[in-house]
Amino acid sequence: MHKKLSTLSISYNDGVITSKLYGVFNGRSAEEYRERLFKLVMGSNMKPFALLVDISEVEGATPDAFDMVKHIVNRLPEMGLIAKAYVYKGPVIRGMMFQRIPELKHMDYLFFTDFDEASQWLFSEYKQKLSASP
Repeated sequence: MHKKLSTLSISYNDGVITSKLYGVFNGRSAEEYRERLFKLVMGSNMKPFALLVDISEVEGATPDAFDMVKHIVNRLPEMGLIAKAYVYKGPVIRGMMFQRIPELKHMDYLFFTDFDEASQWLFSEYKQKLSASP
């Protein structure tokens, strides 16, 4: 019997997409995440949105999973992303992200260790950027 190594949930509320990722991700599970996330974004007619990604329960990821995350990170701004926050537990996954996805250094986002704090900041940032756009 095949054991599923990762799970994910994605929801949309008032302009904010919340993704919660759990377990160990490989290329296939990262592709599933990309498909579900992009489908949700496309379904909202690519209106401006914010993204809250909770990776606090991610235990690891394969190189091909990080390659898919890099693809996602690079595509989302052209799809309407205007604010982004990550929630993480320890420095390992965060460090791996910076190592495998150097583009993160040039993007506007914040890392948090508290989900509620991240959510409050992100919603405020989203509303501010939305009201500032033409």
